[in-house]
Amino acid sequence: MKTYNCIIVDDETLAQDLIETHLKKIPNINVIAKCHTAMEALQALNEHSIDIMFLDIEMPDLTGIEFLKSLSKSPYTIFTTAYSEYALESYELNVVDYLLKPVRFDRLFKAINKVLTLLKGHNLVDNPKQKDIESDDYIFVKSDYKAVRIHFKDIVFVESLQKYVQFQLKDKKVTSLMSLSSLVDVLPSSTFFRCQKSFIVNLSKIEGIDGNQLIMSTGYKVPVSRNQKHHLIQIIDKNKLL
Repeated sequence: MKTYNCIIVDDETLAQDLIETHLKKIPNINVIAKCHTAMEALQALNEHSIDIMFLDIEMPDLTGIEFLKSLSKSPYTIFTTAYSEYALESYELNVVDYLLKPVRFDRLFKAINKVLTLLKGHNLVDNPKQKDIESDDYIFVKSDYKAVRIHFKDIVFVESLQKYVQFQLKDKKVTSLMSLSSLVDVLPSSTFFRCQKSFIVNLSKIEGIDGNQLIMSTGYKVPVSRNQKHHLIQIIDKNKLL
């Protein structure tokens, strides 16, 4: 089994230790260094081949966002922070996921699987609990005062509409009062991809890519951010032709 090198960048030792404890449960992740500052992280990146970086946003001297922007080439990065207001800005950077502190194992595991999907084109580790969750092929949502069953296979894409989300299905639309971020934890990461801050798409429903738009099976065109387009191509271009 191939091992992937990881660094944890956080000025709080307890936060570092929690992430390290979670990562020890995943066999092919090797924590190379725990860094308290951006300068320590830069040294670790220069001295080692790093695949994954857990990066705190609020740090002294140089924030995680400023540090990431300063790097000409960065490993796959997962932001960790106690502040949710940075979520939108993180999607404009080369960031795989955004974890709120205290970091839960299930969310960290989902983030790691996203990275491994990008690195190898498929998930490399199995979580029995996660498999049980993803074996369910539907969710129930509230819509017009009713509980509506939505099968994952019928979802073409999901769009954020302020306080609501709209599920674009193959033959109808369903609107529900919830946030798009809450769906990231529910929809199977192997099938669904957040291509832009306001959209999640079903990978199996993408028919083509036209510039910064995804052509979906229903004919709709969904915007994709520049950085997320790069990640998306790595996932779907199995033959490395694009």
